[in-house]
Amino acid sequence: RQSINSRFQSSTARFNAGFLALRTVSAERLLVRASLYQAGVRVATVALRFDPPQRRAHISWLVVTPTGRGGHTRRHLLQNLPLIERDCGITRMTLQAGLTHGGYVWAVHGFLPSPDAAWPVIAARLAAKFATVASNFTPAQVAAVDGLLRSADRRALRAIAALAMPFGGATLGKHLLMGESWPGELDLSDEASATIYLRRIGLIP
Repeated sequence: RQSINSRFQSSTARFNAGFLALRTVSAERLLVRASLYQAGVRVATVALRFDPPQRRAHISWLVVTPTGRGGHTRRHLLQNLPLIERDCGITRMTLQAGLTHGGYVWAVHGFLPSPDAAWPVIAARLAAKFATVASNFTPAQVAAVDGLLRSADRRALRAIAALAMPFGGATLGKHLLMGESWPGELDLSDEASATIYLRRIGLIP
């Protein structure tokens, strides 16, 4: 608990103030809630459930208020998460990607569907969504997207999120994943996954 507390305190160095609440869920699990403030105004709230025996931390929620969305609040929070979890011996982050942007945002940050069996269910929904807009793309593009959606490898979700063909004022990847909800995980002990996350949050080029 001392390690968690010290890391969250260091994370507030990027903000004016922070309020931290710790609650023991069970003998081996801890719930951490933090509210962060800039110029006396709350800019973000984050809640994590730490499960050290499983080396896992679940992101219950991470909300940036409208006041905090104009700057680097979200990036600063995401930069601190792996530092906090490293110090606590955590190697895996889990969450429920959802709300309006979560299905897309967490995919581009390297999170993958968990368990593996979740991916075919997600892929089927995305395939149905893509079928309604496929006529806007070339046969080669359609074949490429269909190939990703038929893949049994859950890492295909990352490739779908990265689809850069313009559509509806955004990219196809963003269009397909916006509004989606799926259970996800990020294994920080996996070099490829950690690299995607660290690059996305600006800790490595």
